[in-house]
Amino acid sequence: MPQCAAVISGIQRMVLYETRARYFLVGSNQAQTKHRVLKIDRTEPKDLVIIDDKHVYSQQEVRELLSRLDLGNRTKIGQKGSSGLSRAVTACGIVGDGRFVRLNLLLLKCF
Repeated sequence: MPQCAAVISGIQRMVLYETRARYFLVGSNQAQTKHRVLKIDRTEPKDLVIIDDKHVYSQQEVRELLSRLDLGNRTKIGQKGSSGLSRAVTACGIVGDGRFVRLNLLLLKCF
């Protein structure tokens, strides 16, 4: 647990990406040499499903992951105009999360 806490406490920047089925919250340290990814399911209306794969990615690995997600989520394979993955927001922290009626909320502090 202490090793995991050290990685998480070093997160300085977050970028939220989205596909039709998921959000991907990519956090990195200030030097952008270590990255972590949270996968948030958008298809489950009643439950908040968050997956932490616990892997620490390098900058190259996270680029490759995002590229594969983009390619795999396009409406037609090879079609550049309809990106399967898009950047929703860049943030410097999670302010909070909550549930309002049947809607899950993620509040980010943006630049």
